[in-house]
Amino acid sequence: MPDELEGRIDALYALLLDRFTPQRDALAKELQGAGEGEAAKRVKGLRKPVVAAWGLNALARENPEGIRELLDLGTRLRDGQRRALSGGDVEPLRQATDERRRLVGRLARNAAEILERAGTSAGSHEDDLSSTLDAAAVDEESGELLRSGRLTKPLQPPVSFGEPGLRVLEGGRGANPAAKSAGPDREDAPERDPEREQEVKRLRRELADADRRERSAAAAADRARRRYEELEARRGESREALRAAESEHRGVELDRRRLAARLAKLEP
Repeated sequence: MPDELEGRIDALYALLLDRFTPQRDALAKELQGAGEGEAAKRVKGLRKPVVAAWGLNALARENPEGIRELLDLGTRLRDGQRRALSGGDVEPLRQATDERRRLVGRLARNAAEILERAGTSAGSHEDDLSSTLDAAAVDEESGELLRSGRLTKPLQPPVSFGEPGLRVLEGGRGANPAAKSAGPDREDAPERDPEREQEVKRLRRELADADRRERSAAAAADRARRRYEELEARRGESREALRAAESEHRGVELDRRRLAARLAKLEP
């Protein structure tokens, strides 16, 4: 029953939003009737996803490879951060961060397209889509929740991800060889460089802010482009309608003139 129940819960989260609540309640009632009280209670407590979460759940089902790529990138991000804070090369962190920005942008557009196909305007949900994908990239628990396809609300990335679990890596540029040979009472690890750590943190915050501003600007540009394309399409339709109306007008005008001419000949 547990495996079957998990499958049925997955199926609930795959439904269109307006069907979630009635189908959830029907399943809970069925389980209660079958004597599965605990399962019924669990199902009854399932929360309906908000619009952005529903779109991301659908993305996880439609594009599992893209989600897997995002989570794999998260591993590289955390590793790059540890190395940077340990005085190592910051280039892997910069490259992974740039890749995260591109990948999050692409997946957010995919999720927005899913919402549009479902008849929901994605414009007001774009920030929630991006922030959740960012959270999934830098936080393992958020990433697994996204992969499960059972999100109920958007997620926010941590301000400074991973710091509590960071471990100083040996061999970084900040390593102090003298510290290693100072004696047996000295811990065999490189000294941390507080100034470098603070600089990395500051740059990461500024980069995160720049990421958000870039996504917001890109979303605004996309909305303006779609609006422009809609107006252009309507302009073309209006032009064709105008031409048809003018052609009909000319035809009616010619008929009126012919009739007027015939009448003039017949009248005394």
